[in-house]
Amino acid sequence: MRTFPGLARVVVASCVAVVAFLQTVPASAAPVVRTPVDPRSVVDLRSDADGQTWRGTMTIGFTNADAAPIDDIYLRLWSNGVQGCDPLAIDVRNVTGGSADAPAQRCTTLRIELDQPVAQGARGAIAFDLTIRVPSRNDRFGHAGGLSMMGSALPILAVHDDAGWNLPPFVDLGESFYSVAGSYRVTLDTPARLATPATGVRVAHRVRNGRSSSTFAARNVRDFEWAAGELRRVVGNAGGTTVVVSYMRDDVGRSRAERMLAHAERAMRTFIRAFGAYPYREIDVVLTGFASFGGMEYPTFIFSNTSKLTIAHELAHQWWYGLVGSDQFSEPWFDEGLATWSQSLPWDPWRGCGGMRWPSASARMTNDMAYWRDHPAEYGTVAYRGGGCLFAQLADGFGLPRFLRLLERLAERFRYGVIRTEDVQRMVERAADRHWPAFPADFWTTWRVEP
Repeated sequence: MRTFPGLARVVVASCVAVVAFLQTVPASAAPVVRTPVDPRSVVDLRSDADGQTWRGTMTIGFTNADAAPIDDIYLRLWSNGVQGCDPLAIDVRNVTGGSADAPAQRCTTLRIELDQPVAQGARGAIAFDLTIRVPSRNDRFGHAGGLSMMGSALPILAVHDDAGWNLPPFVDLGESFYSVAGSYRVTLDTPARLATPATGVRVAHRVRNGRSSSTFAARNVRDFEWAAGELRRVVGNAGGTTVVVSYMRDDVGRSRAERMLAHAERAMRTFIRAFGAYPYREIDVVLTGFASFGGMEYPTFIFSNTSKLTIAHELAHQWWYGLVGSDQFSEPWFDEGLATWSQSLPWDPWRGCGGMRWPSASARMTNDMAYWRDHPAEYGTVAYRGGGCLFAQLADGFGLPRFLRLLERLAERFRYGVIRTEDVQRMVERAADRHWPAFPADFWTTWRVEP
């Protein structure tokens, strides 16, 4: 989901490679049972003077959706992957409701054996003390120039599905994230001079003795993020959603922030018309100065450099991964490719693409992050540019209005759920049966799409 330099304007060579096998798409698929579901997190954190260390508590309740009882759960402490275990950035202690093992996978995975098994349909809960130490790093999780960026700072529940527990490693190049939608109620206590734009909406606020306490609530989101700093803000509206752009005055002037607000409003209005309603009351854009990439998206919240296409890319992710979830480790092509195609929609819709020059024989549209971690130079070329090109071909073949209706149906069908590659193929082929009689029989093979 990171937006990298050079990806804002997508130019793809017009040489199409064809793979030597035929990909077939299943006519139907059994429903996938994912568990735990309906996670409800309550968080209470107090920061130090600069918003670089946070201490408090967190409780996570959940329901078992599977027929088999749950004996254990796994927490993903994703941003420990930035530095590993030494020093430890996200520290979980004093667990109640279960017994914690030693953290594994560079301290990004924490198994908790529950005190009591949780039967199908029953609720379980754990609670723990939480300390977050933000590293000095200009990144989605780090502090730089007086701004703390709290990307993936809170522990989240791992997902168990038809493949078992999903416990991939952290990949700094992109994302390994895979989560179900849940709710959060988060209270952040900071020095009064620090603003804390965050996922959701602020539902309570109090200032006392030089400190500010803000409580945020969010429903049907996959994660919760925030920033902390002496931020200014400009506010607008798009389709009934409040659009807030926050910025550091020494880095971004008000006039530039207002231009970014106008771009964000235009992008949001376009995406609401194209992909369907945005069900949240607020979207926060925190302007940054990332050096090695452009931006990063989270539920109702993005970090972005001052580029209109980067802002549009991250806002498109509010639909493609935020509302329509995916397993970003196993299938990163979907949300990155579709966000790349979507980013130009507010200004110059991308229709048609000459094809793809594959960087290697092993490159596939549907390679996972383990492959891209070992072939980083190919990641942007295939998952971003190539994925965007694939969707541009579909926009050209269906015609833009029909393609947008297809995306709107897809967003409605999988809202708050999780989509897989075969789901995308199935919906495209069903639409093609009616509206694109000449849909190429080897389309998925040509694009190296292999579920």
